[in-house]
Amino acid sequence: MDSLQSIGRYKIRRRVGSGAMGQIYEAHDPIIDRRVAIKVLRAEFVERPDGSLGGIDRFRQEARAAGRLLHPNIVTLLDYGEEAGTPFLAMEFVEGENLSILLKRLGRLTVRDSVSIISQVLAGLEFAHSQGVIHRDIKPSNILLTNTGLAKIADFGIARLEASELTNAGDILGTPSYMTPEQLDGCPVDNRTDLFAVGTVLFELLSGAKPFGKSPAEIWINMEQHGPADIRQLNPNVTPALKAVIETALSFKPDRRYASAAEFSRALAAEPILGTEATIIGNEPTIASAPLRAVPTQSAEALATVPDEETLNAIERDLAGLIGPIARTLLRRSSRTARTPDAFCETLARYIENEQERAGFLKKCRERTRISWTVAGGHPGTAPGSRPDGERSPPPLAIAPEMLSHLEATLTQYIGPIAQIVLRKQLMKSTSLKHLYDNLAAHIANEGDRAAFLRSRHGS
Repeated sequence: MDSLQSIGRYKIRRRVGSGAMGQIYEAHDPIIDRRVAIKVLRAEFVERPDGSLGGIDRFRQEARAAGRLLHPNIVTLLDYGEEAGTPFLAMEFVEGENLSILLKRLGRLTVRDSVSIISQVLAGLEFAHSQGVIHRDIKPSNILLTNTGLAKIADFGIARLEASELTNAGDILGTPSYMTPEQLDGCPVDNRTDLFAVGTVLFELLSGAKPFGKSPAEIWINMEQHGPADIRQLNPNVTPALKAVIETALSFKPDRRYASAAEFSRALAAEPILGTEATIIGNEPTIASAPLRAVPTQSAEALATVPDEETLNAIERDLAGLIGPIARTLLRRSSRTARTPDAFCETLARYIENEQERAGFLKKCRERTRISWTVAGGHPGTAPGSRPDGERSPPPLAIAPEMLSHLEATLTQYIGPIAQIVLRKQLMKSTSLKHLYDNLAAHIANEGDRAAFLRSRHGS
């Protein structure tokens, strides 16, 4: 296969890697003049003389699974074809590298970078699961990072469609270090299988080690009897809250794990997760081009700066037009972690792959934040608690600190990190606790979630 010159209409340029079931090539599509990645099924999977389920069927399944999944955090399938009995897929060519290569070079990543990458992976999986697709082989080599820092899930080659009968009971498919106990035991799997694997990858990104060991026997014993290694001994920057999130994801029993990728993602968005580690993805074009740089410690006032809610909504619309619905998740997270307007805009712009669109978004974002970035909940250029006309704003609703913390944590479950901004704003407008809850509930889009939030008032 290394001598392959073309397949279908695609002109092969070079082999760039190997997957579990096929060779990966960089190729050129002469019809639309575009660079693509071609995955060609290995011959040993096509020729199965024993009558068992052939790789060609699984390969077609990959095409059906991947064809459903149009999402910024999933590698896009462009075409499927067969030539002389050999099937192939044409996919978007991702400029960057996979996490396995990145880990070999850096050893481990910062907490902030690890959480950022995993949150993107969870966004892609939440979409895949909503389409009835379970990946079943999430691991560092199947997670690609573009040159702009965007994470993309690759290789749905052993994905299981919920309605499919291609995967038989007792099939053991996957990579042992990232497989769940139920996979190793040949039992049925569901979306929590992928979430366990994500927890394993997060552990490895933070520590450079695997949570349960290396050999299958060692992995099984540790899974069943001991649980994962202590991540905080391997990386002291990991907070107790983040350790708890990882251990939940890596629970031996599926019903003790997160029920969905969205629930896992909300846990990662919680305030105590990142702790005080002041590192971010560097400003270099490629996340993997250099170790991530420390950021100078900011003043208390600088750390309190945030874009106001109206500006967030406008920027979200701008970004969603370029990268789709994941814009909301990325924007809410960036609004919590960015120290300055420029850092906020640059963080978001990294997710836009087209250079011209990225430059246009960055210019517009800077214009929006320049006139509306607020300090500690005040107006641009004014002291906290003041209004532009010079009059004092009404005092915020008085709430006990522990109740305020509970309220913010509850609201965060439904709208993400922007909860802190919304809560601070509504405290200035509300005249009673009921009034406050009603105002906050208006920011929850889903009717069921909104009702659940309002019911939580009686338990606070």
